[in-house]
Amino acid sequence: MTLAIILEYIRPHGTIFIISAFVTLFVIIAFKLSEDKVVEFSVSVPAEAKPGWNGGKILDKPNLKDPKNLGYIQCYDPATGQLLDIIKAHTEKDVSEALRKARNAQKKWAQTSFAERRTVLKSLLNFIVKNQEEICWVSCRDTGKTFVDAKFGEIMVTCEKIRWTIKNGEKAISPQYRESPMIMPYKVPKIVFEPLGVVAALISWNYPFHNSFGPIISALFAGNGILVKCSEQVAWSMNYFSQIIKNCLAQCGHDPDVVQFLCGFPDCGEALVRSGVDGITFIGSPQVGRKVMQSASATLTPCILELGGKDCAIIRHDANLDRTIPIVLRGVFQNSGQNCIGLERIIVHEKLHDEFVKRVYDKVKLMRVGCSLNDEDRVDVGAITMSDQSERITALIKSAVSAGATLVHGGHPYFHPNYKTAQYYTPTLLTNVTSKMEISQTEVFAPVMVIMKFKTDEEAIEIANSAPYGLGNSIFTSNQDEGDLMARKLKCGMVGVNDFGVTYMCNLPFGGVGGSGFGRFGGVEGMRSQCLMKSVALDRYPSLIQTTIPQALNYPISTNGSMFVNSLIRAIYGNSLVDKIKASITMIQGGKRKF
Repeated sequence: MTLAIILEYIRPHGTIFIISAFVTLFVIIAFKLSEDKVVEFSVSVPAEAKPGWNGGKILDKPNLKDPKNLGYIQCYDPATGQLLDIIKAHTEKDVSEALRKARNAQKKWAQTSFAERRTVLKSLLNFIVKNQEEICWVSCRDTGKTFVDAKFGEIMVTCEKIRWTIKNGEKAISPQYRESPMIMPYKVPKIVFEPLGVVAALISWNYPFHNSFGPIISALFAGNGILVKCSEQVAWSMNYFSQIIKNCLAQCGHDPDVVQFLCGFPDCGEALVRSGVDGITFIGSPQVGRKVMQSASATLTPCILELGGKDCAIIRHDANLDRTIPIVLRGVFQNSGQNCIGLERIIVHEKLHDEFVKRVYDKVKLMRVGCSLNDEDRVDVGAITMSDQSERITALIKSAVSAGATLVHGGHPYFHPNYKTAQYYTPTLLTNVTSKMEISQTEVFAPVMVIMKFKTDEEAIEIANSAPYGLGNSIFTSNQDEGDLMARKLKCGMVGVNDFGVTYMCNLPFGGVGGSGFGRFGGVEGMRSQCLMKSVALDRYPSLIQTTIPQALNYPISTNGSMFVNSLIRAIYGNSLVDKIKASITMIQGGKRKF
């Protein structure tokens, strides 16, 4: 009976089943062959995070700041309006103390071997896989996202980053040897990657678990200490997340102070940027990013700025809509559109435009809005995490409609019958949008699909490049060569062909240009950004040959010094063999002979 059931499943899903089986087998073998041990540890899950929890006070007007508790953060669930906790905001004094602890711990951590660091990461990965449900509970409760979105955006991407770092991290920051110059073949040039010291990560609230652990993974493997300043929007979940990494470090025999978590209002972030850390990664808005850069300039602290985007999906005339539409829908509505690499502009060829709009509308109008933790899996779109965003979103939509856009669906907040003060927005579909409209130039960060029409590839590129941002884009086409050609013309840091956000999962450098900031994290380049890249030149045969200054160039320089250098350059870099020989003779004669 069991075999019959399996065969019945395999028949329509044969290829997928076989591929999945091989992938699973490969992963199991890879982990079995690993020499690094795994240390088990546990962390208690807060009661408020558990599905169905109903013990919190319903706030009349959910807001992070309570006039009666200045200096404290009022944490609440944006999907229900329930109060979670009231947490003291960190101050400049807390920043200084956190930096002191991290610096003390980092001195010893920097001496750990790559094997020891891999053990920490493997132990962390093991915990995440085993406790992924609980981690998602916490993330969903603090942000209002759906459970599925938490699995994708919090768990899967973090696991992949850890896997990549375990496998490739050591190679990425091991010494890199370079070619010796012709004039000094006896030298050994190399680049060594040393820890920066203690770095800081000021992270956004949309993916609190991944956005905090992404920088931690790279920083720790590079030998750094790290201060993580989370947004006040997700102060509640940070207590649980900090316990995960600190318990992991402690159980692996290391000082947990090497990682410090901070959470406060803008003054806390300002103090951290000016604290004297050795490197800064900032994930947030361009407005705040400029302030970070300005403050960091006082100490010339290097910055990586990831400042959001206005990503587009170009759907060419030859795109397969059956495959494209599901990907585009996830690119737009995942995490309620609160995605730095979310698809905010869908640029569709006129040939496919009407069919695309109809098929998308049939999906959007059926999307279910609500609290994933309370309504199980019957939710497609979760809450808007930040309060007071509905008015801004609605104003952008109304402005577009008044300028000629067509509101096909939504365009207003969603008032949930069970959660009167929750923060939801109706999944929205807007067509006939042009590049001149504000909504096509401003990051909306909401469940809003903006559709634009084009006739030629050149017009599509022009529309895509018209926004001030330049993070990532997608191109959907049946012609791979044309997709690659168009990708080269897009002014952005990342492009996925027939996919959404794929470069991130591929561990390629993550970052943008223009209003999306600069610098990269992720992959080899991201790992190296956490290091001091130091150039070193050694002697290949130190006992046989070393650099000697020719007599003609010794101070005080003789009158024929310039002629000697002239001959040296001719002998090494000249094209004519005869000229090279003559120049060499001149050098032997001390630079006296003239040509």
